[in-house]
Amino acid sequence: MIQRCDWATTGSELLCDYHDNEWGEKNEDERAVFEMLSLEIMQAGLNWDLVLKKRQAFREAFDGFEIEKVAVYDSTKVEELRHDEAIIRNQRKILAIINNAQAASKLKAEGTGLAEFVWQLADNKVIVNNWKHAEQVPSKTPFSQEVAVRLQKKGFKFVGPTIVYSFLQAIGVIDDHLSYCSFKK
Repeated sequence: MIQRCDWATTGSELLCDYHDNEWGEKNEDERAVFEMLSLEIMQAGLNWDLVLKKRQAFREAFDGFEIEKVAVYDSTKVEELRHDEAIIRNQRKILAIINNAQAASKLKAEGTGLAEFVWQLADNKVIVNNWKHAEQVPSKTPFSQEVAVRLQKKGFKFVGPTIVYSFLQAIGVIDDHLSYCSFKK
């Protein structure tokens, strides 16, 4: 019998599929890592199930999260996004995603991409936690605080330690599958 982390059993089939096939899997693809950071920003204050339901609309609205395309969005594009009922239309979050595309572009120009930058901070190793209960999983750690500060110094916005912790889980830097979860590595 397949067992899943508690959070993956309380929403839609999309949530379950995300848990089983994506969350916690090592991801070093630049576009995909930028997408996950952007989605985590959109999720702040909301629930992940809602973001997953809107994921395809986000991909369409943000040009597939192609960093170089998002980095050059202008005020006209911002207004278009603010009026797109298929996505979360929070202006601060939209502007942060555009800003972060610009920051990721600068990182690339300096010789490293966002994915490589984040993975280097973890010494290219997965941090494996062995939590037995969902209540034990923190919302932030000293490491997520360090990564948040480093991202902020590189010009990224809306990247506090809690959003960064969720982002690190999403791209597999941190393996927080519960100890009983069938998907624990």
